Amino acid sequence: MKLADISIRRPVLASVMVGVLAVFGLWAYPRIGVDLFPDVEFPVVVITAIYPGADPATMESKVIHKLEEEVSTINGIKLLRSTSMENVGMVIIQFELERRADLAVQDVRDKVAGALQLLPPDLEPPVVQRFDVNAAPIMALAVSGKLSPREITKVADDQIKRRLQTISGVGGVEILGGQEREFHVWIDPQRLESYGLAAGDVLQALAAQNVEIPGGRLDVGSRELTVKTLGQVHSAAELSQIIITAAMGTPVRIGDVAGVEDGEEERRSHSSVNGTAAVGLVVRKQSGANTVEVAAAVRKALTAITPLLPPGVEVSIPTDNSTFISNTINDVQFDLLYGAILAVLIIFLFLYDWRATLISALALPVSVIATFAFIKAMGFTFNMMTMLALSLSIGILIDDAIVVIENIHRHLRSGKPPMKAAADATAEIGLAVMATTASILAVFVPVATMQGMVGRFFKQFGLTVAFAVSVSLFVAFTLTPMMSARLLTVEAHKGRLGHWVDARLATVDRFYRQALSWALAHRGLTVLIATVMFVSSLGLGAVVPKEFMVAEDRSQFLVKLELPAGTGLASTEHYAEGAAEELRAIPGVLSTFVTVGGGSQNEVNRADIQVNTVGRRERTYTQLEAMGYARGLFVNRPNVTVAVEPVNAMGGGGGFRAATVQYVILGDDYDALNRVAQSLIQHLRGLGGYVDLDTTFRGGKPELAVSIDRDRAADLGVPVASIAMTLRSLIAGDKATELTTGGDRFDVRVQLQDSFMQRPEDILGLKVRSTSGPLVHLANVIAVSPGAGPAKIERQDRQRQVTVFANLSGKALGTAITEIDDWAAQNLPADLTSKWSGMGDIMTDSFKNLFASLILAVIMVFLILAAQFESVLYPLTIMLSLPLSLVGAMGGLAATRAPLGIMAMIGVILLMGLVTKNAILLVDYTNALREKGMGTVEALLAAGPVRLRPILMTTAAMIFGMVPVALGLSEGGETRAPMAVAVIGGLLTSTLLTLLVVPVAYAISDSMVVALRRRPRQTTI
Repeated sequence: MKLADISIRRPVLASVMVGVLAVFGLWAYPRIGVDLFPDVEFPVVVITAIYPGADPATMESKVIHKLEEEVSTINGIKLLRSTSMENVGMVIIQFELERRADLAVQDVRDKVAGALQLLPPDLEPPVVQRFDVNAAPIMALAVSGKLSPREITKVADDQIKRRLQTISGVGGVEILGGQEREFHVWIDPQRLESYGLAAGDVLQALAAQNVEIPGGRLDVGSRELTVKTLGQVHSAAELSQIIITAAMGTPVRIGDVAGVEDGEEERRSHSSVNGTAAVGLVVRKQSGANTVEVAAAVRKALTAITPLLPPGVEVSIPTDNSTFISNTINDVQFDLLYGAILAVLIIFLFLYDWRATLISALALPVSVIATFAFIKAMGFTFNMMTMLALSLSIGILIDDAIVVIENIHRHLRSGKPPMKAAADATAEIGLAVMATTASILAVFVPVATMQGMVGRFFKQFGLTVAFAVSVSLFVAFTLTPMMSARLLTVEAHKGRLGHWVDARLATVDRFYRQALSWALAHRGLTVLIATVMFVSSLGLGAVVPKEFMVAEDRSQFLVKLELPAGTGLASTEHYAEGAAEELRAIPGVLSTFVTVGGGSQNEVNRADIQVNTVGRRERTYTQLEAMGYARGLFVNRPNVTVAVEPVNAMGGGGGFRAATVQYVILGDDYDALNRVAQSLIQHLRGLGGYVDLDTTFRGGKPELAVSIDRDRAADLGVPVASIAMTLRSLIAGDKATELTTGGDRFDVRVQLQDSFMQRPEDILGLKVRSTSGPLVHLANVIAVSPGAGPAKIERQDRQRQVTVFANLSGKALGTAITEIDDWAAQNLPADLTSKWSGMGDIMTDSFKNLFASLILAVIMVFLILAAQFESVLYPLTIMLSLPLSLVGAMGGLAATRAPLGIMAMIGVILLMGLVTKNAILLVDYTNALREKGMGTVEALLAAGPVRLRPILMTTAAMIFGMVPVALGLSEGGETRAPMAVAVIGGLLTSTLLTLLVVPVAYAISDSMVVALRRRPRQTTI
């Protein structure tokens, strides 16, 4: 090996080459950001349209249908969903991952702009924005005090929100539970009628007589004057003096027909902390911003802001996601360090030579530190994926150095001087070490390039491991032989413990030689035993539950409440606060954070209660047990739908749900969809294991239908539009103008006094102006009737849809998918279709991509081995160790009751690269001995015991390096544990079986080759 020879001759050069990597890594370390997930871009675009006064059916037909028709022609759409609610409609467009998000947003904006002429003229301009998974909420603040809601809201908006929005990395701050100042014009319909006026006259007067229009410039001599018309009013008193009309000789003012109030906007949201009402501030970070840094900057800003707040106003932080992230990353770093210490101790136990241990152990810090530079250069962060990559690769990074140094030890014992022993040993083992490292790279490159949503997250994982392993190979060929040539001695003083370990290893050597000799003598039986074990592992694979990902214990969860459609904010608030009080009585609960309404959907019949508990080490129950107990508190309560779910790590939003099971049924008949959905819910309830069962169908919201007698309206000269606008202005309330006072602008809203709208039939007493001038009673042209309509209409792929939601208790997602698919195959009507959404869709898609990556990894490993051995037969022999690893992987998952999820599957793929290492070492040395003239069996019996110790050392180092991850004791460790369990189990069985099965397969294949060569060729005459 030329690189090793240069390093041995020029130790300073070798040290400098490795030192450069370490220097860049140390420089990069403090500059790397910290986050929970990699910064991944998903092309999802959300259109939000607000149509004041529109019911869900009107929103669907007048707005959503037209928007869907326009945007559906855009190329690359994977999923098109929409939701129509009262006043609000949303269209969610999910593009194929290959589409650039910024271009997708621009395409949608262009289509929406083209559709504006088809939309109602009084629709607010639709808002098009990208749903950014990385712009998730990171903190929630609560501002409380003895001030009025309006004053608290002003403090939160002016002194806190504005300051926080200037912080680098803060993407937005949303206020919940606030009431901003608003001026109200409460119309008295009787007084309005006495003056012969209509509501439209009031609106027109306010809009026309509260203006400030620039008048241009006026040159007066040498001076230029700006002309400004001061037509604005600045108080409620001035507002009441605005003249509506003076047609009868006496001016009629706003105050003559309405009461003017300097008040607050209608309360449509609520928030509280531990039962104390507060104004909530939800802080979102910008895409790509570092969560921990942004949260730290927000806390620092609050420290500076708090002394400046009015007396009695307090700011608390009920939610801070950065705490979990920091704890998770710190715990993973501890796992990494602990695993490294265990791996080094294993090496010392085998070698019992501090020099050899030091030389091999140096590969760990150098490889990890150098990888910091790679993480920084690639724009990655310290997140769950990169830190997991470093944790799992700890045992791998030391492998190459172990193999090299063990071989150098063996050459030293043969009598060679240190320099020559280092050079010869590295040259002898070089190709095998390169092949083993190349096999690992061949596995992780497919992982890094995996398709699908999960592939985006695992890109950083695969590339980080690949780079770290490459650095470890470089160290093994530079620093390891250079230091070995100068530090290693033929015999080190081992002491009593060292000699005891040597004696035990010698016993293992003898036992292995005997076992190998027996296996080579009973080849058929050996192969049969291995085959039976492999088939058994396939059976275990069918038993192991299939899950997408194990839920983390974040010491917080959500209780979602939904009261019947039409429930007012006050009733929802009262119920949610009572529920929160019950939840706070659970031992270990630190706080509750209640939010009602808010957001673009503004559903005041829904409430979220975030429950924060003490850390997992401080309580005697798990988060899942706490969620089950909370679910039991509200079971069978009438008129409320309850769901208890983990806090969405990605922040939710964008129309996406957090329920584990999301099964979509599509068709055109909403009633038929609901019947099928209810049938499925009853079936799932009977199976058991399904909780929080619900659907998106929301019927029965009370409404008042206003029917118009078009003929009568035409005779009286009353346009339908005038009737609709009058009703909306008086009942819903219209923003007529804005009033400027104290440097701020506030809305002026015109609305009917509550006392004149106590009964539905009161609408008939209102008047509207006809086209000819006189006022017309609405009773002459309309009729009212109570009814009920859908509170929400959901669509997908331009069809109406109903989604069945459920969370799981004691049941794996894979089992749920099978059960629901079986039910659908037998019970779903032919005119309806169905598909999976949410985790079910992601899991199915991810497993397909993982299986494709597994196949690609196996093919790449085969090609690398074929290139090294210049043979097709030897790679096939070596790759027998791959299926043997499944025995331990499935056994480990079954023994620990860990699910076969996305992490465990990555562990299985990782095994494909790891388990070939042992077989490569064994076959490579067997070939070398055969080239020296040994027979096949003789070479195998000699090579096996020689390679036994490095195989056991590397395997033990990998296993003990992954033990901390497998234990899953750290924050978020439940998610990572199945990967390490699968790897450890696979390494154990593949190592034991490889040491026997691979030599047997080698001998069988060699016998077949010899037999084929001896077969006489047939000749033709």
